[in-house]
This record gives sequence, structure tokens and C-alpha cells, in this order.
Amino acid sequence: MPKTDIIAEKGKQEIIITRIFNAPRELVFRTYTDPVTVPEWWGPRQMTIVVDKMEVKKGGIWRYVHRTPDGQEYAHNGVYHEIGSPERIINTYEFEGFPGVVGLVTTTFEEQPGGKTKFTETTLYPSAEVAEAVLQSGMSDGAIELLDRLEELLAKLQA
Repeated sequence: MPKTDIIAEKGKQEIIITRIFNAPRELVFRTYTDPVTVPEWWGPRQMTIVVDKMEVKKGGIWRYVHRTPDGQEYAHNGVYHEIGSPERIINTYEFEGFPGVVGLVTTTFEEQPGGKTKFTETTLYPSAEVAEAVLQSGMSDGAIELLDRLEELLAKLQA
């Protein structure tokens, strides 16, 4: 099973997530930015994911909603600042449960030998305290599950 690395140094504002996907960069980028495929991997398995908005362009808005089996909703949103297909995306991230706490996310997709892709997501939070609170919220487990689901989908798309 591919491994997800999460680097979060105490006292720092940023959290860095890396993973090697067994898929070519173009496929990883396309799957990551397609509103049809996002509900298949973005979020916990036990929730339904709805892409409310996804305008993958500079200045475009994205908003995803997680729905629990008992009908509770948790929404996430942001604005795309840069789309450099298929190498890089810069966007903001906000969990609507904590309005006004916005992270700046830089995601890169690097080609690797053997048709693999190195995915790196660096999120810069407003403070080290916010980054620590995000970690304490269970973000690490969620990110690992989310990227596991993306890896599974990429394998299915290549079969």
C-alpha cells in the first residue's frame, strides 16, 4: 500500500503532505480536478461527497459538502489562485465549521520514474496554533484515507 507522509513541525504554520501515486501525472491531475471524480475519493468513505461548485480556473470557486448517513453536512470551500496544469495548483481552503480560518494550499504533481507521480500538498495556516488545532482535529487520518481512496480510484481508472 502506498505511503502518505505528513510533516508538521511544532511551532510552524505549515503542514506538508506527500505521497507517490502509481499513476502518470496527467491522470492524477485530471482526477484531482474533475468534479465528476472528486466525489469518489475526496473525504471519508462513510460520507457522501457532493461537489457544489468547482470552477478549476484562476479566481474560480470550489465547494464540497460531506453528508453523514444521518444527514449532517460539513462543507469546505476555497478559491483557486493558480492552475498550472498538470504541475501545480494554488488555492485557499476553509472548513465552513470554522469560518474565517483560511489556509493557503500549494499542490504539486511531479513526474517520477516508472509512470508514477509525487504529490505534495503544502498548507500554510494563519498561525502555528491553527496548524496544531488542525492536526488535533484528526486531519492526518482523514488525509491518509482520502489519498488512499484517490490511489484506489487511479488504479481502477488504469485497469
